[in-house]
Amino acid sequence: MEATIRSIYALWNAADREGVLNAFRALGPQGFTIEYVGSAPLDGKVAVDDMWDQYAGSCTTDVVELLVNGTEAAALIHNKLQTEDGVVTIPSIETYKVADGVLEVRYFHKAA
Repeated sequence: MEATIRSIYALWNAADREGVLNAFRALGPQGFTIEYVGSAPLDGKVAVDDMWDQYAGSCTTDVVELLVNGTEAAALIHNKLQTEDGVVTIPSIETYKVADGVLEVRYFHKAA
């Protein structure tokens, strides 16, 4: 699980949308959802496509800490967003849980 989660961030930074989707699908072969905590969970592909349209090319990620316990994980991420005034770091805590082949991802973050 750890290697696949780390690959999601590396593939994002490498601008590999299909690679990101395939990594999520590897963790959740029966499907995956992404929830921005405080909002309803979204279909994983829809959420990734939306993130891609908004942030690909202007935001990279650094994995600060990744903790994996069995089929669950939590990551502290520094999102490096390029703005007109320079790079802004936006921290997020991102959790992963796999049950019955379904991956649930939850993002705790501040708005950009």
